[in-house]
Amino acid sequence: MHNESQLDKFLVFKIADYLLALPITDVLKVINFSSANSKSLPTMGLVQIGQYIIKILDLHQHLGSDTFPHSSDHPFFLVVAHHSQQELCGILIDEPPDIVELLPETIRFLPRSSNHSKPLIEMVSHVAVLSEQEVVKTIFLLDLKRIAEPV
Repeated sequence: MHNESQLDKFLVFKIADYLLALPITDVLKVINFSSANSKSLPTMGLVQIGQYIIKILDLHQHLGSDTFPHSSDHPFFLVVAHHSQQELCGILIDEPPDIVELLPETIRFLPRSSNHSKPLIEMVSHVAVLSEQEVVKTIFLLDLKRIAEPV
């Protein structure tokens, strides 16, 4: 059995056909948006929550899927996180995220690609592969600095 203190915790969510994750230490809050307040999301990519203005990162568009479904009858969630400069950003997801514990040896570094036709590779820094009961899951670890400050 492994030592539980060696586990790292990540918030895992699905966008398009990909499982993406953020270190739990980068996540400030997950907000359940009801149909009533989902109308307050402007198309300019910003949302106000309390005294904070949060930049929305449209990962659905970056990953080539249709833009996020903002229909009033479909609940969705906003993952509020910060990147290295402590600026807030939000990621819209359409189902509740999970918390997953990963062993450091399951996480592999991904070098930054010079091929800009692969947007997923430009947004992630590491990948983890989990095998659970004959099911293999690939989880891409987002690098908010790469997304928020593109080269």
